[in-house]
Amino acid sequence: MAARSDRALHTACEVLLGQCRALNMSAPRLEPISRARMVVLLDDLLDAIESPTNARNQSLASLFSHRSAGHHHLDELTAELTANTPEDILARLCAARTATVGAVLRGALPMSVTNQFGNSHLVDYVRATVLELCVLAIPVGADALQPTALRLAVRNLSQALGERFPGQTIEVRVPPASAVQVGAFGEGPTHTRGTPPNVVETDELTWLQLGTGLLTLDRALDDARATASGSHYRALERMLPLLDLSRG
Repeated sequence: MAARSDRALHTACEVLLGQCRALNMSAPRLEPISRARMVVLLDDLLDAIESPTNARNQSLASLFSHRSAGHHHLDELTAELTANTPEDILARLCAARTATVGAVLRGALPMSVTNQFGNSHLVDYVRATVLELCVLAIPVGADALQPTALRLAVRNLSQALGERFPGQTIEVRVPPASAVQVGAFGEGPTHTRGTPPNVVETDELTWLQLGTGLLTLDRALDDARATASGSHYRALERMLPLLDLSRG
């Protein structure tokens, strides 16, 4: 179990660094506020790593909920850094923080950390940071969004969905990354075998936007970016977003 946890943390760290490098390569096309957000996110991660804990950890879904509710602090830091820092300095800060985080992540790491959103497994905190970095890349273009980072973000959103809304009424498919079955708030049938008749299917980028509040299910369906079947699939609307980044 410990070896598996170590591998998962190592993988998440490498994915995070790859996404940081992709954003740094795209720095001229990044808005100043996005550069500032990247610096704030990496500083936040470094602060968490410096605060190991043996306390009970929250689930990934709970971490996402607490980040959604408490994101105003990161928003304030981002706005302040954007207002007070020239664009070229922001680009240098992004590169410098990436180097610092890379050095730290390749050293000895705690398995659990205390952070402003509670106590978490470090791997979950890294994954949440990866997800937010992926959102920063969306306006820039496909070259700024690493496929491994997008896939990790997609799988973590699906994991959080399953944790928060357990059940077997709706299946959310994001091929080839993930598929998860969830309940429908006590409505609809519970399936014990096979695929539920209520199915929502979409692509990875669309699921990232749905899961973070950047896109509504209605809009995704209208734009043919998602398909849905069954009489209870609309319960998914009430489950989203999982990590609300629509304000930042």
